[in-house]
Order: sequence, then C-alpha cells, then structure tokens
Amino acid sequence: MIKEWFTARELADIAKERGLKSFPNSERHVRRHAAENGWNDLPDNLCRKRKGVGGGKIYHRSLLPDVMSATLHGIETKETQLAVQNQHNQIAQKRASLIPVTSLRFRQRNAMEARGEILVAIDRYVAMNGMAARREAILMFVRAQDEHVERTEALAKANAGEPLNDRERLLIERPSLLSDPNGFDLVPETLAIANDRCGARTKISRATVYEWFKMRDKGGITALAPALTKEDEPVSEEFRAFLTFYAKPSKPTATEALSAFKKANPETSLTIDQVRYTLKRKLNDIERNVGREGLLTLRSRMAYITRSTENLLPTTIYTADGKTFDAEIEHPVSHRAVKPEITSILDIATRRCVGYAVSFKENVIAVTEALRNSCCGHGIPAIFYVDRGPGYKNKTFDADVNGLMGRLSITKMHALPYNSQAKGIIERFNRTAWNRLARKLPTYLGKEMDKEAAQFVHKQTRSDIKELGTSRLLPSWDEFRALCEEAIAEYNATPHDGLPRYRDETTGKYRHYSPDEFWQLHVRDGFEPVAVSEDEVDDLFRPYEIRVARRSQVFWNNNEYFHQALEAYHDEEVMVGYDFADASKVWVREIDREEGQPGRLICVADFHGNRRDYVPLTAQRAAEEKRFKGRLNRVDKKRQEIEEEFVPAALLDQSNAIPMEPLSAPEAAPHLVVDNKEKPAAAKPKRNLIRTDEELAAWAIENPEKLSENQLRVLRRCLERPAAREVLRMSGIDLEALRNLLRATAA
Repeated sequence: MIKEWFTARELADIAKERGLKSFPNSERHVRRHAAENGWNDLPDNLCRKRKGVGGGKIYHRSLLPDVMSATLHGIETKETQLAVQNQHNQIAQKRASLIPVTSLRFRQRNAMEARGEILVAIDRYVAMNGMAARREAILMFVRAQDEHVERTEALAKANAGEPLNDRERLLIERPSLLSDPNGFDLVPETLAIANDRCGARTKISRATVYEWFKMRDKGGITALAPALTKEDEPVSEEFRAFLTFYAKPSKPTATEALSAFKKANPETSLTIDQVRYTLKRKLNDIERNVGREGLLTLRSRMAYITRSTENLLPTTIYTADGKTFDAEIEHPVSHRAVKPEITSILDIATRRCVGYAVSFKENVIAVTEALRNSCCGHGIPAIFYVDRGPGYKNKTFDADVNGLMGRLSITKMHALPYNSQAKGIIERFNRTAWNRLARKLPTYLGKEMDKEAAQFVHKQTRSDIKELGTSRLLPSWDEFRALCEEAIAEYNATPHDGLPRYRDETTGKYRHYSPDEFWQLHVRDGFEPVAVSEDEVDDLFRPYEIRVARRSQVFWNNNEYFHQALEAYHDEEVMVGYDFADASKVWVREIDREEGQPGRLICVADFHGNRRDYVPLTAQRAAEEKRFKGRLNRVDKKRQEIEEEFVPAALLDQSNAIPMEPLSAPEAAPHLVVDNKEKPAAAKPKRNLIRTDEELAAWAIENPEKLSENQLRVLRRCLERPAAREVLRMSGIDLEALRNLLRATAA
C-alpha cells in the first residue's frame, strides 16, 4: 500500500538512510525546512496536525522535492517486489511439503529443499537491489561464497593471534554478504546440503546455479531433487541361500550362520562384511527377523488397525479369555499349592467385567460358568468374541441342534491364530486386574518377583505342607474367591482411559468414565439388556446331547438313567441335558425339528445303574479320574526309563567267571552244647499303650509337654497325608490345635 503522509522524523530517516545531501537528514532540520517553505500554513489536504501522543505536523508526499519523490518510489517498488517474492517462496514451500514422502529419499528431499532455498535467496537479492536480471546477482552469489571462505580463514588467524593484511581486516570489519540478512541470508550448511557431494567441498559454481534455475523453471521444485547415485542391487541368490542358515528360531549370529553356510558350500565367496552390509542396508527389520521370530512377535512390528467401540451398546459384544494366575493358592481338596485358571468375560462397549469363573483348567465347564454368570447378571450378548482354544471351540458350544450358542441365539466369532492384538481389551484387563491382585499375595511368581524371595516362599510352603498338611502363606479357596470379587469391583469402579472423558461434578476436573459409570450412563439413556428369566436360568445353560432312548432308559457318560415316560420313545432320538456337578439325574426333552433346539420336557430321569461304577459318575469326576490315570501312567513310564538307564557298578566291571571244582564238605566233628538260658525275671507292670494315631493325637493335645521326638514325627506324617487328616477330623480331633502344637514344638 502506497503511503501518502509522513512525519518530519520519517522524512529525515529516509534521507539519512539513502544518503541524500539535498534534503535535511535530521528531524529539527526537516521542521525548519517546512517552516521556511511555508508548509505549515498550507490547507489540511497538504499539511495537518498529527493525531496521537506527541502531536506535531504530518506532510503530504506531493510537497516533497523530486529527489525525495523518486526515493520513496524506489522504496515502494522494492517492497512490492519483496512481497511478491515472499509470496512465491511460500507457494514453493507449500508445493514441496505436498510432495509424497515415499517418492523421495531423505537425502534427495533435503538437497531439493536446500537448492530451492538458494534460488529463492538469489531472487530476493535481485528484488532488494532493483536489478533487472539474475546475471549480476548470480555473480555476486559466487563472489560471496569466496569472500565467506576468506573471511572464515581471517577470523581463524585473528583468533590465533596471527597478523592480518588489509584485505583480511576489511573482510572481518564488514558483514558477510552470504549470511547477512540484507544479502543472501544463507548458512554454509545449506550450501553443503545443496551441493550433495562427498567431502568438504561446498562451493556452488555459476553454471550449476544457472542449471538449477533452468530445471526449476521447467519442472518445478521437484526437478531440483538429485538423482540416486547408484541403483540398489537386488539381494543375490547366494545370500538368499545363506538366509536358510540364518533365519532359524535359535537366532544364530551372522558369524555362526556364515560358518555353517561355508561348511555346506565350500565354494562360496560370501564374506562376513557382505553379510552384515546386506542385513543392515538391504533388508528391513521384518525381513531380517522372518524365520527367527514367530508370527506373533513379528506382528508387533507390523501395521495394525484400531477398532472403534464408539457406536456399540452394552451387551453387543462380549469377549472372553483365560489366564493362569501368577500366584499360588491352596487346593480346596488336597491343600497343596496350585495356580488356578481364571476365565474372564468383558463387555466391549463399556470395558466392564461382567463375569468370571475360577477353575484348574480353561475348559468348557469354566467357560460355561463364566458365561452363565455374565448373562444372568448383565444380559445375553449378541456376539461372543473368543479365541480358538478348546474351552470355546467344542460341541457343547457349536453343535447345530444342541449347542449353547444356538440356544442362546449368540453369534460366536473366533480371533485369528497368533493374533492376540485383536483381543487387546481382554489382555489388558488380565494385566490390570489379575496381575495386580497376584502381586498382593506372598506367593506371587511373576517375572517382577525377586528370585530369592520367591524361592524362600516356595520352600516354606512346601515345608509347611509336608509337616502340617497346609501352609498359612497359601490363601484358601474361599479367600481367593473373595479377593477376585474385590479385584473386579475395584476395576469396574476405576476410570478407564479407553472410555470417553467428562467433567466430574465433585472435583470440577475432566476424567475418564469408569466401566460402571459408563454402563449406568447407557441405562439412563434407555438401554435395556436381554435378560434371562429366573425359570430359564438352570435349563438354558444346561448342556444337551442327542441320545437314543431304549426300554425307558437313556445313557450318558456310561451311566444309565431310567424313567417310565421314556417307554413311548423307544428307539427315538431325544435330547439329554445334564449338570456338570450332579450326575444323579438328567433332563430328557423332545427335539424341536423346526427350531433345532430342545423341545418339550419329557421327564427327569434318575440314575438307575452304571455298568462301570456303582455310584453315578459326574462329568467333572470323570475328567478328574482321567487326569489322575494319565498322571500315574506318566510316572510309571518315567520310572521305567530310570530303571532301564541304571546299570549296577558290578555289571559294568563284570568279567568271565573262572570255573572251580566243587569242595567236599568236611565230616562233622563232635561238639559241646552249653545251656546258657537264664531263669525269667519277674514281670514288670505294663504301662498304658497308645494303639492308634487318633489316640496319640488326642493324648498329645492334652499332654503336649510329654511328647517325644518319635511321637512328634508320627503326628507330622499324619498331617501330611490327606486320608490320615480326614480320619483325625472324623475322630473329633481339632486339626488346627494340633498344627499349632507342632508349630510351637518346632520353634
């Protein structure tokens, strides 16, 4: 914008900056010049009072002499050219930023931007100095590079205390045209990057600058990017053969793999330097680790897709997973140390833990119990998202006619194998809730636990179990269930950063919703879960299998169940429902052929006879006996292997026997027989004898000070054996008092 009015100070500054001798160079002289020429008496369109602090007069540019008018015109022209040049510079920078990153390498992009900066600096110098063409500015740029080098050397000599000549002193006194803001305003590093050459040579010749201008005017700023100095050579076939020795799960070093490769291929010329260069320069991180790491580990380096849960309602998707607890607890039957398996179910939309089950193995029984608790307490889900473990992929869940998923109208979805990232929500819950709970227990066995402390606790619990049958360090089954309930309640009430934020009315600060709060928010908005009625709870979650009724009997788990109402269904298929923990009866229903689900209830058949066991065998008991027999078989095989491996030392040193003639027995000689028998002494009075372990335990509790070491040893052995403990308990012995007595004597 052209300026029309000027103060006396502004006019003096312009005349002084431009070195004008025909116009005053100070404010006082400009005011005197205005008074002498009558400017102050002119009308307001030529001279007016200045508004604002200080007052004074301002003068129209038409009053100025020709030399001042020409100077102002030159300044305005220069400012206009600089504005246009800056606009072009901004456009070029925007175009450079829009270039896809993948189209250029880092070195090419840096060189392109540095070259563009140099060309813009030359155009700016042309505009600042009112030059008609670039030729003179380019010559000045080349000269400025030489002077900058000379000035740098002169400064080094001056700092070293060496004498300087006149030219060197002149170069030091005046600013460098290359780096001066009123010059080209460039730094030497920009020249080195733009030159894109090895070594310390940074000077850019006049021909190179002309070539860059030509390339930019023809193809834009992208044409300034240097070409690659050398095409990437593909990986050789010899190196691909080497990878078969390198890409192994044992992760051999490059030296070890190359040594093995040379033994198999003696004629190879591959060196360790070539191997290391190819691994570092030509293969990316994933290619280097293929074969050395499994797919699950490699996925942690690959791209992933974030799944949004913003549009989900509660109970839309439930996800479940099992986790081996990282601490030991007391087995409810054997009282030994075990690590339980916890099956947890989470609602994806609210991150709320809606159900769990504790067992000794992630099987269909535990998963069914957890799903039952979830559906009864929070509603039936539309989708059940799980992995492909045997606890989730089985006929109890997936059968077409009698499957649990079909009866509950749930769509089950399985995650891909080796893709635990897809179940990140439930995996994070396991770390947050169960790992935190495990660290609170003295029997924690996680990787953060001190090895020395873990070993001490391990020895202490085994020693207590061996001597007393139990250990105070191990939480009981009921105590552990109570701890699980507390851990879930704490998790559901804690703000979750995967949920939205809101302003807390109590603190006035923003924070994330907790799973409980977010669930209640949906309830207030009108959400109603698909609930399970009380009369359907037991039967809806009961597993069903198809059996054939014969002579009023049905068979399940090698058990026979009888009811008179089954006589009308002889040789017909029926659906038999059973309880995992109660094998005394089964529920027999017709098959609804249209719905493919259990139909009308026929009867509740009772246990009638079992061809293998006299008492009914539950599903849980059958599984326990199967596991018991398997463990015994493995022990027997191990014992047989140990016996076969053992060779007695006498057999190792065995030599051929030397035959000997049989020796004749000497004739028997007469011998003297002396009767040394003494007369029996008088019988001592008998003392009260303790005939059973129960009597010993009762006597020990009443007379702890009279116990001998042998009696203490017998009592400790009794407490080590579950059967002996049960006999003592049935005999009315206070086991806890007996344990305290043994602890006191041991101390």
